[in-house]
Amino acid sequence: MALVKVWDKEITGKLYAVGDIHGCYNLLMNRLGTIGFDFEKDLLVAVGDLVDRGTQNIECIELLSQPWFTSVRGNHEDLCIWGRCDVPSKRCHISNGGEWFYELSVEDQYQIAKRFSALPIALEVNHNGRKFGFVHGHIEQNNWDEFKQVLANPFSKKIDGRDPVDLAIWGRDRLDEENQQYTHVSGVDAVIMGHTVTQRPCKRDNCYWIDTGAVHWGTMTILDLSLI
Repeated sequence: MALVKVWDKEITGKLYAVGDIHGCYNLLMNRLGTIGFDFEKDLLVAVGDLVDRGTQNIECIELLSQPWFTSVRGNHEDLCIWGRCDVPSKRCHISNGGEWFYELSVEDQYQIAKRFSALPIALEVNHNGRKFGFVHGHIEQNNWDEFKQVLANPFSKKIDGRDPVDLAIWGRDRLDEENQQYTHVSGVDAVIMGHTVTQRPCKRDNCYWIDTGAVHWGTMTILDLSLI
């Protein structure tokens, strides 16, 4: 399992990012049709949380088989992984829209968890001379390469008592503009995140948050990264 992945396939079309999908497969496909997404040439990167709360979870998992789609791991993928063997995680998962998962067979649960475990925590995509970073919840460091190194090192120290991987998946601190420790993230043109629901896409320095509550209000953000 690579916690940090660099995209190594050619993108002949456009690069897009989509906010938390949360089982809203039909909404996603409708939005892709509206923007004229080219399934032969374009790449869509999801910022995690493909499942839970919505009703089309299996269809959203199958997106991972498509050559035009990829994703980082979100906290809801993490709950699928841990909920199988950890009671508090299972309770948290069920109370946050994950009941569908435990209605599946043990084998199906295992296969889904295995698939989610293979998703990277951070993804780097180079396109048209620019570098884009993707992570579900939070980037603690103000340098992309340092962030990748900390994630990839199993011996990295905890940050304020939190594991770096958990912080990347579950954290939200950078979105708080009153927290002055966070600045422009060097070594990357833009960092794209989800996790924290906002009414519209938010930007701080060169970081963008694009979870606009698809499962709550039907407002799914798909960002053309050539426009930022």
